[in-house]
Amino acid sequence: MERIEEQLPEVLDDDEFPCDDLIALKGWIFMTMHQLEKKGYDFDKINFSAYGASLVHVNKFGTSHLPLYNYLKPMPDDVLDVLYERYPKDQLALETSSPPLDMLNSGFQLFWLKEKHFDYYMDIVHSLHLPNYLAYLFHDLPVADYTSIGCHTATWDFNSDDYHEWTFTMGISYLLKRPMPATTLFPSLNGRMQVGIGIHDSSAALLPYLVGEKEPFVLISTGTWSIVLNPFNQEPLTINELSQDCLQFLTVNGDKVKASRLFLGQEFSNQIAVINPVFGHTNGAFKQVAFDESLYQKVKKENHKYFKLSSLGEDELRDRNLKDISSFEEAYHQLIWELVQYQAKSLKLALGKTTNIKTIYIDGGFAQNDVFCRMLKHEFPEFVWKKTHLAAGSALGAAIAVNMDAFTEKHFKKILKVETI
Repeated sequence: MERIEEQLPEVLDDDEFPCDDLIALKGWIFMTMHQLEKKGYDFDKINFSAYGASLVHVNKFGTSHLPLYNYLKPMPDDVLDVLYERYPKDQLALETSSPPLDMLNSGFQLFWLKEKHFDYYMDIVHSLHLPNYLAYLFHDLPVADYTSIGCHTATWDFNSDDYHEWTFTMGISYLLKRPMPATTLFPSLNGRMQVGIGIHDSSAALLPYLVGEKEPFVLISTGTWSIVLNPFNQEPLTINELSQDCLQFLTVNGDKVKASRLFLGQEFSNQIAVINPVFGHTNGAFKQVAFDESLYQKVKKENHKYFKLSSLGEDELRDRNLKDISSFEEAYHQLIWELVQYQAKSLKLALGKTTNIKTIYIDGGFAQNDVFCRMLKHEFPEFVWKKTHLAAGSALGAAIAVNMDAFTEKHFKKILKVETI
């Protein structure tokens, strides 16, 4: 198995807001495949995983004529007023299992284009979520999959299992495609291989566990976002849960998954940048810090706040200063302790009233963070805690989606290198 990585520089959209460079991304994909073919790789099937909260807009010539608008781009205040007049905000969020997140609700991206850039909007023939667009490049079929449509798009009615009424009454439904199972395959344009239809990255990260783990579980999938995924919680969402960034995803076949989200990885990076200069350390110093039981008990007992966790919606004042801490190790344990309190609340939201969960998995970046994993285990000793050692879990999920029969429980434990914490 070969892994190739590339950090592509961002570009600016037509409002001078940073966004991913779609042209560079397309070029990298084709170049990488060409390089692999030169090495002797023969492609039988390919599939794509990507974040799902962005739409690629395709014109009548089959090309994308608009930027890949950033889901963090601010939404003008007045855009959604006309929508919410007819469909009250909380009710719409409840029916679509999508907390109101402006551009992170990809359906609202379309509505924003229609309201504010109608000339651009009229040139759109298909609007495809990014994973589906990447597959489109190889089979030229504009399709949607359940995992992308079910990813806080605010377009899918989780009660009727159809696009929500607002997409029809507000005139955007004709640009959206009927979702298919993410296990679907089509012939490539050159006829030499089979091509998937793409899969949302969080759902892709969950898929190896759904296939390989036979007992009920919860997955904490970590990275820039920390997303708790509970496929065994079938309780309807509540307004209170939505207000705390709890939502529902869809699996490859359209089944519901209760989830809760935190911008945890981003906040971690922000605060490491705060700690390092105080103690004269470089960016990677935290990787050498092992879990210390005495430091954990100390910060837990004192229960002070040293960090303003803005990315997590933190508005409480700090009651201590980092200069009051004597060592980098203690400061690091303090930071992880404060982050774990948020992760614990997020986990409880996704767990809900489910009582048959015995195992919790952690994957992604924080799975390699000994202090984070051990603190969580201490906070929830009633569960068996396991971590995996596969950094590209979404890529594996994308591969499994188009090879479901080839992945077994044995492969799950071997490929993911499952380890009990």
